Amino acid sequence: MPGSKPSLDFVALSHFDADHISGLVYLLGLFEVKMILLPFLQLWQRFWIAASSDDLDADFLRFLVDPAGYLRGVDGGGEARIVFVPPSAGDPPPAPDAGPPVGPRGEVDDRPMKLRLETERVLDVVGSEIPGVTGQRLSAAEFLKMGSVLDIDGLWEFVPYNDAHQAKRCPAGFPATVEPLIKTLLDANHPADRKKAQDALKAHYDTTFGSSAYRRNIISLFLYGGPVSTPAKAYFKTGETQLGNMAWQHKPDRSRLSATHFSMLFTGDGSLNSKPRRTGFENFFTPYGRLGKASVFQVMHHGASGNSSPEIAALVVPRASIFCSDPSKGQKHPDADVLRQFWPYNCIQVDDAIGWQMLGVFVF
Repeated sequence: MPGSKPSLDFVALSHFDADHISGLVYLLGLFEVKMILLPFLQLWQRFWIAASSDDLDADFLRFLVDPAGYLRGVDGGGEARIVFVPPSAGDPPPAPDAGPPVGPRGEVDDRPMKLRLETERVLDVVGSEIPGVTGQRLSAAEFLKMGSVLDIDGLWEFVPYNDAHQAKRCPAGFPATVEPLIKTLLDANHPADRKKAQDALKAHYDTTFGSSAYRRNIISLFLYGGPVSTPAKAYFKTGETQLGNMAWQHKPDRSRLSATHFSMLFTGDGSLNSKPRRTGFENFFTPYGRLGKASVFQVMHHGASGNSSPEIAALVVPRASIFCSDPSKGQKHPDADVLRQFWPYNCIQVDDAIGWQMLGVFVF
C-alpha cells in the first residue's frame, strides 16, 4: 500500500557488484523509493562483470541482462522510476537555474520541495545491446538528459558523473565475437552448464582485456551534492552513530564545515589513479565551484591503492574524508598509503557497526 513505508526521493547505485544489487533489493523492501539512479553500462561491460563474478546466480544474471526490468520486478521496485546516467563526455553541466520559489520572509519555509530532472528516452548508445540475445531491454527506463543535473527548487543540486574512459577500451568487433558466448550463458539451465559457459566467457574477456580485476572494477558512478548558491548562514552538527541507534555519539568535531564548504562527493568504486582520469574528474567538477566546495569526500573503493593516487587528497582538500571500510575483514582496506595521503584531511571510517552523520541547517 502506498504510504505504508517511509519514502526516499531517490537512491543512487554506484556500480553493479552482486552485494550492492542485493542490498538495493533489501532497501526497496524497507522504503518506498521514488527513483533509482544508476550508471548506464553497455552490454559488453555488464557481461564483463558476469564473466568475472564469484557469485553469479540466476537473479544477478537477470539484473545484468536487464537492469531496469529486474528492479521493476522485485518487491517494492514496481513503482520506482528508473533513470540511467549516460557516459559523461564533453563540457560539464551548467549550474541549474537558481531562484527558488519566493517564500515567507523571515520565517521558516515548510513547503514541500521538489526534485527536478530532465530525461529522454532510450539513446543511440543502447545500440550496443545484442538484438537476438537481449533485445531492446531498456524500454522501462529513462536516461538523464546529457549535460543536465538533478536539482531541488534551484537551491540544491545533484551532479552525477559516469566516467566514460572504460567504454572506449572496447575493440571494434568485440560485441559480435562475444554474442554467441553470452547466448550460451543465458541458455544454460543447469548450474554446471552455467559455470562452463561463464568460464568460456571469462577466458574470452581475459584474452581481450587481460585478466586483471582492476579494469573491470573501475566502472562506477560519481555523485556530487551541494548548494547551487552560497547560503547566507549554515549550522552543522556531526558525530558518530551506532548501527540501529541514530543517537549522536559526539566526539570533538574536526570537520570545519561552513557556509562555503559543505558539499558532498561520493565516488563509489571509481578510480582516479591516472592523469587522464584525474583530468576528466577535475574538468567536470571544477566549474561553478563544485570541486572547491566538496568538503565531505567518500574515498574511492574503500581506500584501495589501485584506485587512488597521491594527487587526489590535495586536489579535493576535503574536510571529512570518509572511508567505507573494515580493516579487519576481506581485503583489509584502507591501504596504508591511501590513509597516509588523506591523513591531514580528517579521516573518518564507517563500517557495518559505526556510521557518521551530518545535520545541516541552511539560510538562503
